Amino acid sequence: MAISYLDVPLLVAWLSARQYAPEGGFAGRANKLVDGCYSHWVGGCWPLLEAAISDTQAKQGAETLPEISLYSRDGLIRYILACCQSEKGGLRDKPSTYPDSYHTCYVLAGLSSAQHYIYYNKGQTEKVFPGLSDAFRWASLPYGSICETEDGSRLRPIHPIYVIPLSAVDDMRGYFEQQGQF
Repeated sequence: MAISYLDVPLLVAWLSARQYAPEGGFAGRANKLVDGCYSHWVGGCWPLLEAAISDTQAKQGAETLPEISLYSRDGLIRYILACCQSEKGGLRDKPSTYPDSYHTCYVLAGLSSAQHYIYYNKGQTEKVFPGLSDAFRWASLPYGSICETEDGSRLRPIHPIYVIPLSAVDDMRGYFEQQGQF
């Protein structure tokens, strides 16, 4: 199990220290400014870490959300919606900069991760090839109401490893199941 290779308290402390108040966004290193792309690079670590330290949701089938989150999802969402959007379109690292495709991609991935509780579903059975099924066991639940935009929409949940929509990963799995082998 990966948990035996991690210094979990140190990792939680380091990741937690990357989320700054009052902004709510993440910085990549100590004493650096918050940057929108770290919504994914740091924020994307949380589902992996939560899966490594919690078997509860996997055993229950994750029909309910956990009572607490290891980071401030609401703070991250507020930072993204208030500071990373450009009036001309696209997303940026912070209000004083211009949007670009790099930051748009990773800010959207971070926003999706904050809007959904992504969990590892150990109970899910797979017909995928031996050694590959673990990557296909991720699932999601919507998280909280602050995550919704004014019109009530959310981003689609993103796979924590492949960083593409979970539905695309399901399609990929289905395709390879039909092929029978590599």
